[in-house]
Amino acid sequence: MPDTLAYPLEILIFLLLFWLLSFFSALLHELGHAAGYKIATGDSHWQIRIGSGKRHIHTRKFTVKLFVIDGFFCPLDDKMDTPAKRITMLVGGPLASLILLAALLAFWFSGIEIQTSIISVEPVVSLAVYINTFILASSLIPMHYLLGEIKGMETDGLQIVNNIKKLKK
Repeated sequence: MPDTLAYPLEILIFLLLFWLLSFFSALLHELGHAAGYKIATGDSHWQIRIGSGKRHIHTRKFTVKLFVIDGFFCPLDDKMDTPAKRITMLVGGPLASLILLAALLAFWFSGIEIQTSIISVEPVVSLAVYINTFILASSLIPMHYLLGEIKGMETDGLQIVNNIKKLKK
């Protein structure tokens, strides 16, 4: 393939992989919140939104938007009436991200090399490690979010700290 076509194709493939990995990583994080919510309340009425910007997919449970720079878990029936229940729900997202990151790191350091006819798997796993490290760190640092539709909202880490303070009262 001529270089004039190869470079744009490589950039397009990278952007597509970045979007897909970011989407699935954010989705798993938000599903972790859903699992924590289910454990804490027994309720399964919730909505997850992944991304910001123009809406592409919308179902009863999921909304997917163009720019995958954030995600949001929203219980439809707010049954989190104690700080302990809120903490259980909040910890679910980072825990899911941590489990995924641990699995990716185990594969990354295993030395297993998989080469398909189209792409090598190792750079994809490396990219997924970086994306999940960012998601985990940005959700646990106690601060307010800086970007996306959740800009100004408290991170999971800040909400956990605030709910731990409420438990001590």
